[in-house]
Amino acid sequence: MDDDPFSPWGLRPVELADAQPLGRYFAPLANPLSDYTFSQLYTWRNSLRILWKEIAGHLCVFANGTGDLTLLLPPIGDTGSDAALAAAYALMDDYNAVHGVPQRSRVEYVSDELLARFRGAAIDVEPMGADYVYDVSRMIDLAGGDLASKRQAKNRFCRNYTHRVEAYDPAAHRADCARLLEQWKHQQDAHHAETADASTAALKRHKESLATELCLDTAADLGLRGMVVYVRNPKPRDTPEEWSLRGFTFGEPLGRDQSSITIEKTDLATKGLAQFIFSEFCRRDWADRPFVNVGDDWGLETLAWTKMSYRPAKMLQKYVVRKKRATVVGIPDRPVGGAKPQAAAVGRRRQVAVRPARKEDLAAAVDLERMCFGSGAFSLTKRQLQYLQRRPTAVFLVAEQEGTVVGQGVALVRQHRSGRSGRIYSLSTHPGSRGKGIGEALLRSMVTDLHQRGVRRVYLEVESENQGAIRLYERWGFRKLETLKDYYGPGRPAVHMLYEAPA
Repeated sequence: MDDDPFSPWGLRPVELADAQPLGRYFAPLANPLSDYTFSQLYTWRNSLRILWKEIAGHLCVFANGTGDLTLLLPPIGDTGSDAALAAAYALMDDYNAVHGVPQRSRVEYVSDELLARFRGAAIDVEPMGADYVYDVSRMIDLAGGDLASKRQAKNRFCRNYTHRVEAYDPAAHRADCARLLEQWKHQQDAHHAETADASTAALKRHKESLATELCLDTAADLGLRGMVVYVRNPKPRDTPEEWSLRGFTFGEPLGRDQSSITIEKTDLATKGLAQFIFSEFCRRDWADRPFVNVGDDWGLETLAWTKMSYRPAKMLQKYVVRKKRATVVGIPDRPVGGAKPQAAAVGRRRQVAVRPARKEDLAAAVDLERMCFGSGAFSLTKRQLQYLQRRPTAVFLVAEQEGTVVGQGVALVRQHRSGRSGRIYSLSTHPGSRGKGIGEALLRSMVTDLHQRGVRRVYLEVESENQGAIRLYERWGFRKLETLKDYYGPGRPAVHMLYEAPA
């Protein structure tokens, strides 16, 4: 009897023997993400329960790490991908229905390059972060005022520590690397214990540790390059020198012009080592490639801040793709906690399409911010909107009528030790389109999206003089908590409001 739960769907786990058949699908890609390599699939195969199958001439890689079945990468092949995508969705839908998790089918880690291959597919596209890509020459020298702190930290390490650098050899270094990995995990858990995303980050570190251990065993088989850094420990005079491994890193070529740093672990107590090992690895192993890709930030704010501080030369956007849902939003008959709208108003409020914001919507979003909030401190800038558009913890929606963006809404998800909360960060409608239910449609979609993400409490601030907005929020079940004096400037108080979804 076959005990493999995936055999009815023709799925099989990733094995070392699959390197060549899978690798040939990745080779032709012009701008691959860091996720598009065989080594990534293999080292993460246990943490994410990765499986694969060839469908309609395309490589389809699935994941079962959270109980449902998802497409970890989009179908990769030489021809149009719509047929392969439809077949992969049928397989996911069948599996997820059998296992009691319908509507969970989705495609993750979709690049711009592969997204363009879905020409006829009816799909909804949402951003899910981006790979950070740097200029290799800048990472080697850490030159310029914007990298001065990194350069100083690297130089401080070189001055303060006697060290040596070696290419990774599993026979000589595997045990020391495993000890450092365990130490790194404990240090990170302690360092981030009080942060809002502590539990999420701890789970991701656990999965990353499992993948790293597999990498330590199979780096040579996977074609990964590795580097370790030893530091001499201070010892009393006339005693033998004692060295300890304080850092290790792995990487691989990626596409035509990138290298990809897949793993980097250092002892947090060794100041400046993180800056040194990254810069030195680029110098020793990757100087022949113009760009170095360090992957995404996993949606962790602290990691995002660190990666942005190295000043990326570009970002490779990633997307989640789902089967298209109806985008025409009709205002519901009864707002949350409110009265039924008048019949005349219902007629005016149809054909408002609310969807996730895309990069091409940013110019219109900036214009809306300026029209509605001026150009002062309470108007979101293009840079802020770009950041929010790719943040997985942000809900950034636009309302579209006849191909024109006429409204936008931004909400944020906040992780606390006791759970999640949401905040309506911005809600604006073009002055010429007000009174047509656009703000109401955006608010409904934001609250719904937050609720689907596990949020029950949603907060917002609105200027006390904006009675129209306050009435809208009250119709939807928001209640006033307090008045915030001078919130928008001297003599401009705000009303702090809360919406609580039913349990």
